[in-house]
Amino acid sequence: MRRIRSRVYGGYHVPVLRRLVSWRGPDSAVSRLYAAAVCLLLLYAAGGCAPLLQRGDAVGGRVLAVVDGRRITEEDLRYSLQIAHRREDLSSAGELSLTGFVQKLIDDTLIIEEARRMGLDQDPRVRKSVDAFVLRESVVRLYAEEVSSRVSVSEEDLRRYYKKNYETFELGIIEVGSKEEAEGILEQLGKGADFRELAAKYSTDLTARNGGDIVLTRRSMPPDIGDAVAGLNPGEVSDVMRIRDKFYVVKLYSRKEAPDEKFDDVRNAVEKAVRKQKEQARADEYLDLLRKRASIRVDEELLASIDLDNRDASGEWADSSAVVAEVDGSVLTAGELLSMAASYRGKPKEYIVNSWVDRKVVDLEALRRHYDTAPDLKSRIERYEAQVLKQAFIDKVIFPQIKVSEQILRDYYEEHGSEFAGPERFRIQQITVASLDQAREILRSLEEGADFSWLAKERSIDSAAQEGGDAGWLVLDELPPPARDAVKGLEPGAVSPVFRVGDSYRVIRLLARAEGEVKDFAQVRDAVFKAYVREELKRLMDRYVSRLRAEARIRVYEDAVKSIEDEIRK
Repeated sequence: MRRIRSRVYGGYHVPVLRRLVSWRGPDSAVSRLYAAAVCLLLLYAAGGCAPLLQRGDAVGGRVLAVVDGRRITEEDLRYSLQIAHRREDLSSAGELSLTGFVQKLIDDTLIIEEARRMGLDQDPRVRKSVDAFVLRESVVRLYAEEVSSRVSVSEEDLRRYYKKNYETFELGIIEVGSKEEAEGILEQLGKGADFRELAAKYSTDLTARNGGDIVLTRRSMPPDIGDAVAGLNPGEVSDVMRIRDKFYVVKLYSRKEAPDEKFDDVRNAVEKAVRKQKEQARADEYLDLLRKRASIRVDEELLASIDLDNRDASGEWADSSAVVAEVDGSVLTAGELLSMAASYRGKPKEYIVNSWVDRKVVDLEALRRHYDTAPDLKSRIERYEAQVLKQAFIDKVIFPQIKVSEQILRDYYEEHGSEFAGPERFRIQQITVASLDQAREILRSLEEGADFSWLAKERSIDSAAQEGGDAGWLVLDELPPPARDAVKGLEPGAVSPVFRVGDSYRVIRLLARAEGEVKDFAQVRDAVFKAYVREELKRLMDRYVSRLRAEARIRVYEDAVKSIEDEIRK
């Protein structure tokens, strides 16, 4: 087993910390628990959000309710509203009943406390999910502390990037399928052949119809072409270059500096690009530092003996606890390596091990910082744990009570058949023109008795024109938003006012409308299953919560709730 003090596998260079912030690795157990939590919340917890379960003095603003000594605060309510309104401006919640939200928070509090009484807070899956959340949030803070906050972008940085990457190149490109073809073309060019004529005759690139001409900025060029062009003077032609399975010859016609007067138009994009580059460089630098500090060991002999490409040979390692790699006491076993391989889509085993080492040195450093003791993160962790507990309760207590069979689903379908009808359909004619004046003129002609089909054929610029404007049967989702609003208010035979669609103007005539047809059970079985389970889940939860409420001591401070409601409505 060899000690590693630096990156040992050649060619591996990625912004690891940035990647680790957004992805926490293929931990299937945690992923499954989180996925289940999300699905179940979508089914049941519409508008609900677990409160912080506090005793003693309130730390979240005004107290709105007390449940068996546990306080529900203004902070809990506002957080719940943010989640329910997808983090929109809370003023959009003005028409909602905040009392209803408070009651939902009371229900959540009762369920979460029941889950604790059942010992679900010690369930291994719950603990693993919470630990994963703590780790994820800790890595985010480590990135902010060691990478983002250490990067600054100056005006000089922005101008330099702009001048380099927004320089414009007028190029000629010839793309062919073999090296021999490309060399033959290069030979003809050396004898004085016209580049554009050869491009039009031989190139397989889309630019062939323009004689291979294309205008690109440096930032939009493929790297290989950019490198080739960098060494050319106007009028010169590159050597043959290979990009993937194609071969290219490139000619530089001209280059123009990025104009100063256009800088402000792209300033924000430039700043984002420069910051991203600097953060990537700082992240890689910091990762190197962490690796140098860490005690890293890889068993090269064991790693060499594991054949990930041979399913039969690799199968013997599936349950192996043999240690392939170790970072400061944390180990990667052969069995874990095999499990990870499927998520890396054929990447070499050395790459997988190296990625694990990178992730592990970051994880361990993030946890060593104890960010979870900071009051704000501690509060977020408690909220997250409460939600996971609620989900564990649903999973353990409620779902096993839901009985599902084909007959139950068929009975539900028969009782609720209209809920599984297809969408309403509309058969429409349309006339689309380029200007508002043209559209108004057409509408006047229709009002004076002109034939819609004839006008569509003569004046419309859309694809339905040759059919007399007949666009066929459509559902609302297939229509642009302005057309949806127009068609819903029409009776068959009526014509809409003029409305705008993108850069054009349109009028439509409703020919007919048809109610959605109820689909066969087989076609909607999945939808029936989801609807039935959702309804049963709500029924069973409501029954359980009613029992808990009957045994609980609950006090709601209506004046405090109304005060917040008034503030939000303002």
